[in-house]
Amino acid sequence: MTSVRVEGAAELIARLKSLEQMRNVKNAIIEASYDLKDKIATYPPRSSRPNWMLKGNSERARRMRAGFFAKLRSGEIEVPYRRGASPGSERLGARWAVSTENSGWRGVVGNNASYARLVQDSEKQTGYHRGTGWITTNQVVTLYGQAAVGKIMKALIQEVENG
Repeated sequence: MTSVRVEGAAELIARLKSLEQMRNVKNAIIEASYDLKDKIATYPPRSSRPNWMLKGNSERARRMRAGFFAKLRSGEIEVPYRRGASPGSERLGARWAVSTENSGWRGVVGNNASYARLVQDSEKQTGYHRGTGWITTNQVVTLYGQAAVGKIMKALIQEVENG
């Protein structure tokens, strides 16, 4: 029986196994995910925009005011409002978190506050939150996504070159 021997096969296989792990790339995915989380978890500057509840005379505005004062009397909320300090607050900014999926090949940034979608979701954000400067998930991707991709690509290139 005749056989063919490939010189350097053992070294090539070892390098492929090293590339398969790509720890630096997976670390870059995690770092990029945390970078994006930090961008979306940042509160906008305080707004001086007037609250429609205080000016409106509609039935809805009257009900909202009645609910506000009932919560104020019960101690459920306090005045002046301090972001994230009221007893019922879920602390939106602090609820942003990063996890990984697919053995570290995918970074996921998410928030489990019950009202997060109304404040920062691209499709569900209320007009008030849009008007007061809350950044949305799509805006974060548009503004900072390429920097995240660049970080991951740099790690990938280094891994392949140095592997």
